[in-house]
Amino acid sequence: MGAIMIRCPVTDELIHVGIDTDQDSFQALPNIMAAPVRCPACGGEHVWSKKDAVLETTMRIKTPRT
Repeated sequence: MGAIMIRCPVTDELIHVGIDTDQDSFQALPNIMAAPVRCPACGGEHVWSKKDAVLETTMRIKTPRT
């Protein structure tokens, strides 16, 4: 599983659009405009389509400090 991410045009940060999916389902998505997403990076709303998105599958594991 991975998170569908788009790049904020204001801050250039990758943001999560609120959808988690697998690679096959992501590839099967049509390239149509999706509902706007509220951006936590800039506070605005961004419209997006599959061509603007990437599937982030990198796991980030936090290790406890000792």
